[in-house]
Amino acid sequence: MLIVHSYPKSTFAQHWQRICAALILVCAALILPSTAQAAITPQYATLSRMSDGGYSVNADFRFAMPQQLQDAINHGTPITFTVDFELSRPRWYWANEDVVSARRDYRISYNSLTQQYRVAADSDQYRFNTLSECILFASRPNQWRVLGSDQYTSGEQYDAAIRLSLNTSKLPRTYQLNSLTQQGWGLNSGWYRFNFTPR
Repeated sequence: MLIVHSYPKSTFAQHWQRICAALILVCAALILPSTAQAAITPQYATLSRMSDGGYSVNADFRFAMPQQLQDAINHGTPITFTVDFELSRPRWYWANEDVVSARRDYRISYNSLTQQYRVAADSDQYRFNTLSECILFASRPNQWRVLGSDQYTSGEQYDAAIRLSLNTSKLPRTYQLNSLTQQGWGLNSGWYRFNFTPR
């Protein structure tokens, strides 16, 4: 004979509340590490005029490379940091007008045969003896041309913004999963904003 136990409705509801609470805790354990961003601190950013009338951006970001990222590089996994730059023209009657949007990748890799580190920035290649030198180079965009002489009006004020972040989309799939569940893979400076008036 099959015996079916029946529970009062209040007991059944309490049972499901406990299950839901447990699921929420599990989800929180997975989500919270990914939202805890390792800090990249912007120090400054400026635009300097070039000889042909264009402008280049110079910036300085500071951060400590998490140990798991260092280990990944030293075991042959390239890591890419991305610098984003935006320039807009304020308009009192409408949303700001986008003038320039630029992106530059710094791909850091290690060659175990030569025991050298390499940074690929656009089509340029740079070699270093230590990882700290690579990080210093990638965190200080220098003379990066972002504005042509025909893209601005002299004397007019613009809003500029720049950020540096670890580009997790360029990681191998296994590391992309780590970036979602582990602390230290969320390196991002957020937007550093400053005013710019070309002369």
